[in-house]
Amino acid sequence: MVYFYHCYRGAHLSITAAALHLGKITVRSGVKELLALQYFDILQPEDMGTPVLAGYDRDNNPVYFVGLGRGSKIFARFADSLVRQLGLDIQYKSVDCLPCLNIFTRVGGFLARFRGIGVLGRRLAAWGVAKNLDRLHSLVLQAQGR
Repeated sequence: MVYFYHCYRGAHLSITAAALHLGKITVRSGVKELLALQYFDILQPEDMGTPVLAGYDRDNNPVYFVGLGRGSKIFARFADSLVRQLGLDIQYKSVDCLPCLNIFTRVGGFLARFRGIGVLGRRLAAWGVAKNLDRLHSLVLQAQGR
């Protein structure tokens, strides 16, 4: 099984979901732990559409995160079609993390792109994600079939 966690830019929610899946953080993690994640708030708009391998889970399944912009809603249909047309024998799960987006993460992600207030934006985005770790964790557990 290949796991794809996706959100708008791939900088906050999807990287956090992948980290939860891999056990790099827990549902009780805070802002400090989120900011310490290798890819938290690192991906740029030009990185959208390029999956990043976050690691392998305990069953040796690859876990990716990716920013899909407005394509988030059609990704599963695209991937299903591609796998079928190419005759690939691959199983994957596509997990849309956008339902866990809140106003704090949205505003923080926007502010994080500007010089001078980027640090504030990163912290606000991380705080918003931390407030929704329970919801993200539920998505991860559902994807894992637990």
